[in-house]
Amino acid sequence: MAFCQNCGNEVEDGAKFCPGCGNPLDGSAPTQQEQSQGILGDIKKTGLGFKKKMDNYAHGEHINYEKPEGALYFINGLQGTLAVFEDYVEFDFSGSGIKKWQSGFGGVKKVYFHQINSIQKRDATELVNDTLEFELPGMATSKWGPTSENLITYLPKYQDEVNKIYDFVNDKILAINQGKSQPTQVVQNEVSPMAKLKEAKELLDMGVISQEEFDEIKAKCLEQM
Repeated sequence: MAFCQNCGNEVEDGAKFCPGCGNPLDGSAPTQQEQSQGILGDIKKTGLGFKKKMDNYAHGEHINYEKPEGALYFINGLQGTLAVFEDYVEFDFSGSGIKKWQSGFGGVKKVYFHQINSIQKRDATELVNDTLEFELPGMATSKWGPTSENLITYLPKYQDEVNKIYDFVNDKILAINQGKSQPTQVVQNEVSPMAKLKEAKELLDMGVISQEEFDEIKAKCLEQM
């Protein structure tokens, strides 16, 4: 077993750095740049760790929000949870006091895909939580505000699920819009030969057509049977 010449801490054989002070064990002292990078790295790790703990608490990650039955996708956001079903999306802002305050709404809101004009995604990173927002007719998109009824702020851990939701909803909106643009087809019901013959007989009985005209119609109807 070896010992660090800088702090005297006991180190394992073959170790390149002291686990106590970080001093190289090959006898060379760390450069000023290496020391700075080490300090900044420690600060970053500490800061990210604290941010993660605070974000997890604010988003309610300590609460077990279960994916609703039948939901295709599900995320737990700051304002509430978002569940995506085959025909609609459902916001649930009733999970906690924080969610009710952040959403400025509370309760549960169901939005069908034909009601959605567009969907906007701002990707999250290690340092930034971001948002998934739905634009509905007559409602302007929010400017990063926390009180939109159609916005969910999500943690980086949900980025893959958010990407799937974004693609799924966009496909739904596109399919609905393409369906609206298709020309309307007028379906004409074809009258059967027997119905034509019956109508001609009624016209003959009323004196509207002659016997000769009726016989012509009758011959054509019999050919079509």
